[in-house]
Amino acid sequence: MTRATAALAALVTPLLAVLLWASPAQAHATVVSTAPANGSQLDAAPSAVRVTFDEPVTLPSAADAASIIDGDGRRADTGPARLEPGRRTLVIAVRARLPRGVYIASWSVVSPDSHPIGGSIQFGYGVPASTLTAPTAGGAPGTGWELGAAVAKAFVYLGLVAALGLVPAALVLGADGPERRLLWRAARIGVAGVAAGSVAQVAVQYLWESSRGGAGWAGLAGFAGSSYAAAVWVRLALLVALLVVLPWSRRFRWPAAGVLALAVLGTVVRNGHGGGGAWWQYTSTLLHVTAMTAWLGGLAALGWLLLRRRITGERLRRLPLWSWYAAAAVTTLLVSGLVQSIAGVRYPGALTTTTYGVTLIVKVLLVGVAVALGYTGNRWIRRQLAVDAGAGAPPAPGQTARLRGRVRLEAAVGAVVVVVSGVLSATTPAEAAYAPQRHVRTTAGPYDVSIAAGPLRRGPETFRITVVGRTDATPLPQSLHLSLRTPGGPQALDVRFPFRIPGAIRPGTATPVTFSGASVTVPTTGTWTGTLTVVAGRTQQYTTVFDVTVR
Repeated sequence: MTRATAALAALVTPLLAVLLWASPAQAHATVVSTAPANGSQLDAAPSAVRVTFDEPVTLPSAADAASIIDGDGRRADTGPARLEPGRRTLVIAVRARLPRGVYIASWSVVSPDSHPIGGSIQFGYGVPASTLTAPTAGGAPGTGWELGAAVAKAFVYLGLVAALGLVPAALVLGADGPERRLLWRAARIGVAGVAAGSVAQVAVQYLWESSRGGAGWAGLAGFAGSSYAAAVWVRLALLVALLVVLPWSRRFRWPAAGVLALAVLGTVVRNGHGGGGAWWQYTSTLLHVTAMTAWLGGLAALGWLLLRRRITGERLRRLPLWSWYAAAAVTTLLVSGLVQSIAGVRYPGALTTTTYGVTLIVKVLLVGVAVALGYTGNRWIRRQLAVDAGAGAPPAPGQTARLRGRVRLEAAVGAVVVVVSGVLSATTPAEAAYAPQRHVRTTAGPYDVSIAAGPLRRGPETFRITVVGRTDATPLPQSLHLSLRTPGGPQALDVRFPFRIPGAIRPGTATPVTFSGASVTVPTTGTWTGTLTVVAGRTQQYTTVFDVTVR
């Protein structure tokens, strides 16, 4: 490495340190406990509502990121919410002399992968936690801007292909002077596109985070100092440095440009799913984005510039080198994509039941189509080289057009893959969105019992249980008692059922009764055993046992 390149690396390293200051975390924060618990009835007024997450979170720039309201929609919190040291516990202060009643606490925070997440709990002080209407303040962030974030990221990805992928492939393919100059201009346009898309990302991300509170543009200046925006400002500085590096002498142009290009891609990864994970997730995602940029940049250079005219014999002999270059990029793409899929999906069932999983399947199918097209192009190259037998003659008339058509189609499919990748990067990972349910049918004395539990994940769990007698003479159940235990786990968790809903009464038919339970926070994964008691009267109680597995 030359001294100029070493000096450039020394300049880039502190900029990248800004991106990596956050501690490693999982891809998407989830609630593991709340105090008070959702659906609980309190005898004493709480001084604060505390929400604990499984990883560090940050508060959005909106001033009302969290709130507590009563049944009439009046605020019951005091001042802005805060995060305890470690940023895993959100604290919402409650006003003094709280009147008895039902309250809803709502919040919105941001995961390390830049996804806004929201939630709420309901509790009663001195009264049961009966149902309230949706809160007028707080709650989950608006989802309309999620699509905007995906579009902005896809635009940045396409710009990266032009900015960073065209020129290296042109060198591999042996582009001549006029072709290189044309590619330089296209690369500069790509740099401008990445810069414009990056600035748009800051605005869209801010509006996404603040959409819950309706803060508009008022807090954008404050958001400009967030870690998300910092990654974008570093990216813009690196792009400017890249434009300065391009005219340098060949002695150190390419090593320096390579360092800058990798750093630019690193800023993109920092603000996506890879930036919210452990070091190996970051590295895998960086390799994935780098391989995608190299592969598609080469296809674009080959299909729209280097194959515009009948290919020469000399260029034909260089195409096997391109095949090795493309094969290395695609192999890296597939291996790193597999690693990301395992981390982002985790559960096989999440592939077909979540937006992320279905989108990932579409991406894999598109990559398969592109790889098949690339394989047919490679077969064409081998055939032409066998015919040429080293004589240096160009392919027969019409053959170049056939290859050009395949390459352009492969590039078009690859461009769609880039857009789909942008959507994936702005979509909640499947492992976080996956919310399976457990349906159990059992009996308790003279009753048939149907149990629906979900989502089977660590955190808030809800049970809906329908009880029906085997004959119309069986007494109607009056209440339920449900206790959850796990071997070696904490003390038993009791589930309350504040809502009892009898079904339609029909002569000669037993009347079903549905009990809807208040959610209970399950703190650990594993198999939990539920002991359910159906109470039909003071001396008529029947018990059944069932298992649920929490992932």
